[in-house]
Amino acid sequence: MLIDSHAHISDEKFDSDRQDVIARAYDNDVKYIIEVGCDPNEWDKVLEISKNQNIFSMFGIHPHDAIKFNIETKTKLEILLQDKKCVAVGEIGLDYHYDLSPRDVQKNVFIEHIKLATKLNKPVCIHCRSAYSDMLKILKELKELPKGVIHCFSGNLDEAKQVLDMGFLLGIDGPCTYPKSDKLKEVVAKTDIDKLLIETDCPYLAPQAYRGQRNEPSYVVEIAKKISEIKNVPFEEVCKITTDNTIKLFKLGI
Repeated sequence: MLIDSHAHISDEKFDSDRQDVIARAYDNDVKYIIEVGCDPNEWDKVLEISKNQNIFSMFGIHPHDAIKFNIETKTKLEILLQDKKCVAVGEIGLDYHYDLSPRDVQKNVFIEHIKLATKLNKPVCIHCRSAYSDMLKILKELKELPKGVIHCFSGNLDEAKQVLDMGFLLGIDGPCTYPKSDKLKEVVAKTDIDKLLIETDCPYLAPQAYRGQRNEPSYVVEIAKKISEIKNVPFEEVCKITTDNTIKLFKLGI
């Protein structure tokens, strides 16, 4: 059994065949999906999708949309986070690649989310792109940290060690299958498998075998295969351990 621990099947790219995509995942032994609601405009859609018995949810505000964080959205977010299918706060964090929200706003909203996760005893799913230095600084300065995962990890080995030492796990996605992803492959090779989650981030970042196409949860199998190859660990063992890691982190009742 596999779990896609980070998906965006609420994306409009799935509007025409969403149920087929979910069924295809299930048929490929991807028995559960964690759906991410990180734009307030999409929260209701994600909530509806998570009513499927095989789909869990997480809610937060993506750093791109940090300017949407206000009293109204915070109030609604806190309600959503207490939904019985919601397993985490996310995705949240910092993104300096596009700077779609001002950096000071991103930092403040990131901290607010972490405080909310701590208050509600929920893990966090952290998005970090071109901002590892500031992310690490914020995490080290906080007095109390929740458990969580650095989603779609793209840092170097030293940055991986720092977040692992804080108790976070690493989310591994399609880029680990790309020919030129040597830095990420090194991180995977040198990180204990019980610290890894596998995720698609679909419809983005399709694995090499499907590169350029729409990604989907069933393709998480390709990531498990690559981790098996990189770490020289049997595929079945990769599936079992990463699934157990996901169940434990998100306290999935399955």
